[in-house]
Amino acid sequence: MSIFKTCGEKFGPGMLFAAACVGTSHLVQSTRAGADYGLLLWWVIVLACFIKYPVFYFGSAYAAATGESLIENYRRQGRWAVGFFFLELLVNMFIATSAVALITGGLINNILGLGLSPLIMTGLLLFFSSLLLVSGKYHLFEKVTTLFVLLFTLLIIVAVLLAAPQIQFSSVAPQIVEIGDLKTLLFIIAFAGWMPTALGASVFQSLWVCAKSADLKRPVTPAEARFDFNLGYIGTALLAFCFLLLGSVFMHQEGVAVAASAAGFAGQFMGLFTAAIGPWAYPIIAVAAVAIMVSTLLTLMDACPRAMDALVDVFLPNQQEKSTRKSKYSLFIVIQCLGAILIVMLFMRSFKSFIDFATSVAFLVAPFIAYINHRAMFSDSVTKELKPPGWLWVWSWFGIIALLSFAICYLYFGIFN
Repeated sequence: MSIFKTCGEKFGPGMLFAAACVGTSHLVQSTRAGADYGLLLWWVIVLACFIKYPVFYFGSAYAAATGESLIENYRRQGRWAVGFFFLELLVNMFIATSAVALITGGLINNILGLGLSPLIMTGLLLFFSSLLLVSGKYHLFEKVTTLFVLLFTLLIIVAVLLAAPQIQFSSVAPQIVEIGDLKTLLFIIAFAGWMPTALGASVFQSLWVCAKSADLKRPVTPAEARFDFNLGYIGTALLAFCFLLLGSVFMHQEGVAVAASAAGFAGQFMGLFTAAIGPWAYPIIAVAAVAIMVSTLLTLMDACPRAMDALVDVFLPNQQEKSTRKSKYSLFIVIQCLGAILIVMLFMRSFKSFIDFATSVAFLVAPFIAYINHRAMFSDSVTKELKPPGWLWVWSWFGIIALLSFAICYLYFGIFN
């Protein structure tokens, strides 16, 4: 019993972060990168995860050091900081949620052969996810999501190991692709934009650490937060490589183009992988894919209303009653569901363009989120002994400058060219 108790105290927000990361950026974008370019874009995963590490780490580190979420510090920095996060939050709350729900619905439709329309499937997923979350049981939500992440990790590793003996390295070797090509450059930006996920997840991480502290009835220590986050972050990077490899072997090697619809992509994902590994492996891939996409949907549907609730408290600090908080959280879930359904109605016919648009918008806001997170972590709110070391300060500034440079490149080549 003590082992389970220890694991429950050490694991939590990092697993939720992993679930938020893996869904769209890994299952869709990493697989697409492997399918279209072979192994050529492996460096995008490394670079994106390296550049963004301080931004995400500051989310959990700040909450553990101060006992408050990043949003509280944004308020002290000024409404301009809150405004940038609000823009990022809108992308996650509506565009990201609708994208994840659409992909998850496509997978479930394909696996079970339900034949339901994408709109109906999305509505059902959002409805049942809402029922779980409005109960307000963070402990249950965390445990369900952690189980999904661990199950997915185990099953996808099994799939990779089973596929490894069949890899034909001569045919899997990436073709020479001109990185300067505009189409490739824009895809790289979209790929990196949500790798491992949008930077707004750093705020979600701080909110989850605060919720974890409330659940434990004691503060999460900086050491616990660091261990939990690093485990989840390293895991998401490794899983991104798994999907890149699988997409390269089973799609690029076969010369199969990625389908333009969510349902079509789901069919390719399931059909090609099981054809290469064997029909008996279908349940492995099916359970792994659905589990991680459902967990991603749950994390987004929990995190965005939490963040909106915290933003309301910034502007209306007099409404602090517990009953009011719960009703606001439920209201924001309803708004999120309605907005996601509306976006699915508008964009479900252009799946790939929709995903690229969402990830690119996240990339444009990224340097500003990185900057305000840096200011928060090195502000007076964090005691001197809990501030990050100097090398992490340098790493953080390197990431800010790199993200700003990429955003400028995207504006130049993608909009003004």
